[in-house]
Order: sequence, then structure tokens, then C-alpha cells
Amino acid sequence: MPTRRSHSATHTIVIAERELPTRLGLHAILTGQPGLHLPPPVSTATELLTAVDRYHPDAVLMGIWFSDGNGIDLCRTLLSRYPNMRVLLVADTANAQLLTHAVQAGALGFILQTIPPAQIPGIVAQALAGEPTFDHDLVSTALKWIGRQAESPQGLHPQLSPRHQQILPLLSNGLTNKEIGLQLNLSEKTVKNYLADLFDRLRMTRRSQVAAWFINHTVGQPPPQDRSWAKTTWTNLSPMQAQRMAL
Repeated sequence: MPTRRSHSATHTIVIAERELPTRLGLHAILTGQPGLHLPPPVSTATELLTAVDRYHPDAVLMGIWFSDGNGIDLCRTLLSRYPNMRVLLVADTANAQLLTHAVQAGALGFILQTIPPAQIPGIVAQALAGEPTFDHDLVSTALKWIGRQAESPQGLHPQLSPRHQQILPLLSNGLTNKEIGLQLNLSEKTVKNYLADLFDRLRMTRRSQVAAWFINHTVGQPPPQDRSWAKTTWTNLSPMQAQRMAL
């Protein structure tokens, strides 16, 4: 007879972040927390996929950008393989566009580098319980942003039509031409023609290129010019300091 997993069972968490201070900071903060098992953190998308297949974690904490991929696409890939896994995205800051893409990809929330380290174990515990951890104010802002996009699509590119801008997020979410057509009440052939024109205008040849361009354009934010604020975040603490501040 199978046994039920107790509330005190150990949860495995994989940390993936390209920046070493962030990687070590998260690992240090969660090390020693009761009921958590932390394999060695990784720094690339490839290493993350390998670690997930090896350890079958209950949750993944990962950055937005890697040298060989981005967190939004990785979130979709991981959850397609392991639907019950929890994903939290690690970011400098979050905005309405990023939250929208995160929700669409299936992430449960963010771990922002500006939050007090003592709050991180609670956020992780909330995600492990299957509860979203998105900030309420950010969700409200995102809903308003989505409404504005629906009412008046903004120009992502000076040569793209409103129809192109409607197709782009659907394509980026992995929909086929037929599925896009059903969403927009267009024939599959019409969608194909729009995509051919879109590829030509963007000077791209593959759907993956267009999807990456769209995500980078709507999600990517330039790094702040003044990073002096980071001196007080957990990403700049030594592992021992970060662990002590989480207690």
C-alpha cells in the first residue's frame, strides 16, 4: 500500500542562476532550513535541465536569463515535463510585462533581489504548497497593462501592423498556425501569410527567432545604470552572512 508523503518530508530544490553571488546567496539562505534538500546550484539552462532530470526536484528557483536560454522558455519546458513542479523566477526587479509572461509560462512567483533574505524561506514554502507568491500591487499593475494592450496594441516595431502584434504573443506561447487562427478568427492560410510577412519584416526565418525577439523586447529590461542599491541586497553578502540573515 503506497504511503502518503508527510508534511515533514524533505523537499528537493534546484537553484539555477547565471550570476555567482545570487546563486550562492540563495543557496546559503536556504541551507539549513528544515525539510529542504539542496543539490549543488547550477549556472546554465543546460545544467538546469540535467539537474532536474537527475534530482526530480519539488521546486526550481531560476534566473530570467542564461547564456544558453531564458527563464520564461525554460519554465514552459520544465512544466511540460514535470507538471507538478513549482517554479519561482529570480530577478533584479519585476514589471507588468515580465509578470504576464511568467504567469503564462506557469511560474508561481518571483524572488526579487531586493527583498529581505529572511522572507525568502517563507516565499519558497508558499510555492511548495502550490500557492502563487506574486506581489498584489504588481498583479494589479499587470492586469491594467494587459487591458491597455488589448484596447490599443502598442507598436513593438515601427513596421508591424496591429494584426502582427496580436499574432506575436500567440506565436511566442507556442501556438500552431491553426491554433492562432482559432484565437483570432482567421483561416490557417491567412495566419501563414501574416507570418511570412512578419518574418520578412523582422528579417528572420524561424518561429523560435521571432519568439525570442518578442520575449526579449517585452520582458527584457536594460540593467540599471546605478547599481549602488545592490550593496544592501542578499546577492552581495557572503554565504555565511546570507545564511545568518535568513534565520
